[in-house]
Amino acid sequence: MSVRAGMRFEPADRSVNALLRRLANSTVVWSWALNGLRLGSGLIVLPLVLHLFKPADLGMYYVLLSLAAYGPIIDFGFGPTIDRFIGYAMGGAETLEAQGVPHAREGGGPNYQLLWEVLVTIRNLYRYLTLIFLVLLGIGGTLYVEHFAQETSSPLVTRLAWGITLLSTAYSIYSNWWSVYLRGLNQVRSAAKITVGAVAVKLLLAVPLLLSGAGLLSLPIAGFANSFIQRHFSRAMCLKLLPPQPPMTHSNLRQHLRALWPNSWRLGLQLMTSSLTVQGSLLICGSVYHLKATAVYGPSVQLMQFASGLALVWTLVKWPLISQYQARRDYVMIRRVLWPRVWLQTVTFLVLGFAAVFLAPAVFHWLGKNKQLLPLPWMLCLMLGTFLDMELSACGTLIATTNRLPFFWYGVAGNILSLALILALIHFTSIGLGAFVLAPLLVGCIFNYWYWALYAAWTMDTTLLRFLFLGPDAPKPK
Repeated sequence: MSVRAGMRFEPADRSVNALLRRLANSTVVWSWALNGLRLGSGLIVLPLVLHLFKPADLGMYYVLLSLAAYGPIIDFGFGPTIDRFIGYAMGGAETLEAQGVPHAREGGGPNYQLLWEVLVTIRNLYRYLTLIFLVLLGIGGTLYVEHFAQETSSPLVTRLAWGITLLSTAYSIYSNWWSVYLRGLNQVRSAAKITVGAVAVKLLLAVPLLLSGAGLLSLPIAGFANSFIQRHFSRAMCLKLLPPQPPMTHSNLRQHLRALWPNSWRLGLQLMTSSLTVQGSLLICGSVYHLKATAVYGPSVQLMQFASGLALVWTLVKWPLISQYQARRDYVMIRRVLWPRVWLQTVTFLVLGFAAVFLAPAVFHWLGKNKQLLPLPWMLCLMLGTFLDMELSACGTLIATTNRLPFFWYGVAGNILSLALILALIHFTSIGLGAFVLAPLLVGCIFNYWYWALYAAWTMDTTLLRFLFLGPDAPKPK
């Protein structure tokens, strides 16, 4: 009887184990785990900070966070460009171009000489970026923190916390490019695993430090540990995958830096205006309708952005591979890789988006009677706008793999026009918070939402409708 039972359940056990192994080896699952861990970290750390910190210390905590947020800005678009260039070198590119996809050599194997040249170039680049950050924020940030230090419970601890924050953020700038380089080598899952481990250590270190009374020192110390772990393991894996460093010339390094700059500053400026649009909307909301309105608008946007972030993972994990295929001009493989991912991305967002629209309000009401989201019609409009933004982001990333950014000025103009239309709707209409939802949706529908989707399909040597509904192998009409 026991033998039969064992025989009966053995296939099921094998299927469960196979499923677990598949999940453990899934890049998408690891990327979702990273997003979930970051969200969970916020849900754990924030209540502790609110409970343990005195009002002045809490204010200084947000000052340190805002100063540390300048760290990613110094990157100014270099990260995505580097990711793309590494993909070209992995696809066999002979050299790098400031504009356009470089030609791959015969055979299409990785060009390790070029990979090493890119590595040394960006290592030198980020040394200078880190030094610039230390000088600029070291002076400006220190003066700002010192102005408020006497108001905190311990000015000495505040100064130490700022010093560690400055060094931790600078170290993060200097070290995190190793993770970008590892992703570019098409080791997306390994990069995600390392980042998950680093974020977990950061959480496990921050909580005991907060509970032990370290106060403002807790998060900067934990952030330093996070960057150290991420750099150590990413660097070790990159060097393991590469052959020994070959000889190289300084002229090649300068040439690669000149190739990096044109698209990097364009992308950096567009990302900056996008960030300013989001932050500007929140500031306008708070100044016009006060903090209670921000408490309604802010969480609504966050929910949709979380759904968008999880959905975008389906395509995010494939961009290094797409860059390799671009170097080989293999448009059929690009379509085959992206087609199922685009549909999975769409379905995932729709499921999460409708859950945010119809289930989240009840959860917010359960958390507290004064907590609420936008009204249902505006939540549906916000969902539509976020969905179109998500698809625009994916199309823009695909276009960027051609090493051209034709959408640059259109994106910058759209961001500026959105803020202007928000102000106009607030001043001339009575739709209230709906202005923050309707304005970007209308601006995007004028041009960006539909044109760049058509353009992205063209870069794959197909048309949009043919790609979506006839599949990746449908021949392009003559």
